[in-house]
Amino acid sequence: MVPWCAPSSGDEWFRRDTDPARHGVASMTSRTRSLLLLHGVVVIFGFTGILGKLITVAAEPLVFWRVAIGGVSTACYLTLRKRWQPWDRRDLWKAAAIGSIVAAHWVTFFASIKVSSVGLALTMLATAPLFVGLLEPLVFKRRLVWRELWMAGIVFAGIAVVFQSQQDQVLGMLLGLASALLAAIFSTLNGVLVRRLDPVNLSAVELLSAAVMMLAWLGVRGQVGPELWTMSGSDWVWILLLAVVATSFAFMVSIQVLKDLSPFESAMAINLEPVYAIVLAWWFFGERLGGSFYLGAGLVIGAVFMDTMWRSRPAKKAKPTPGHQ
Repeated sequence: MVPWCAPSSGDEWFRRDTDPARHGVASMTSRTRSLLLLHGVVVIFGFTGILGKLITVAAEPLVFWRVAIGGVSTACYLTLRKRWQPWDRRDLWKAAAIGSIVAAHWVTFFASIKVSSVGLALTMLATAPLFVGLLEPLVFKRRLVWRELWMAGIVFAGIAVVFQSQQDQVLGMLLGLASALLAAIFSTLNGVLVRRLDPVNLSAVELLSAAVMMLAWLGVRGQVGPELWTMSGSDWVWILLLAVVATSFAFMVSIQVLKDLSPFESAMAINLEPVYAIVLAWWFFGERLGGSFYLGAGLVIGAVFMDTMWRSRPAKKAKPTPGHQ
């Protein structure tokens, strides 16, 4: 899954630091290494769906252990490196609220995988940039542009094609779309906080807040007891991989490589997550979802790539209005 504390995908983020001369400072070897690392991280993000299918516990306890172990490991990293930063109380409450949205996003994502397939869940999750494009005008007080409406049309066409080919997986599709909407909400809100807060600090607080929220939710449902930690050895192995490798480690590496790569290069690589996930699902589980599904998935993923390329274009300078300085 994509880094949950990355800046939102607004045009200003893609255009702000894409000067080739600046990123040419890093040696070719360093850039190549960072690009390979980033693609490795994206494969790990795609592998999240595989782990969700392999783990036999329900979505809610799965998410609790992911955010609890991931949050503690990220907090330990910050403590050992002495990188904790002071927090304003209002920012702390905002981050905690976003953490609750992150938890709900992951619950719906893993529930989608468990009731349908990895490929379907990741294809629906790929619609998140569409929702971001529709939410950003409200949050950042900018006008909606026609390009975003065209992208929405292509994405919805892709979803319609997928729906026609997977009519027995409607619940999985709806859960996947809900997960994408929640991802768009917390990504957009994080786009505001990350401008003044360290991403790793923000991630630690959000993960720990998500763990508290999930524990409270499980308590309300009467699921806090021996059954919460009584799992098979293989489930514990997969959960540790999910929490430490596919959450804390992958996120920190994805932040680190941005020193050598432009936001455009990063976004293009991250857009490959559903592609890697579909290939991995075919490799591990033999998922074959039919030609119509892959056509619809191609429309959705292609629209996201087109949108990323459009956002990377240099912004046109506004012509001065007569009579104004």
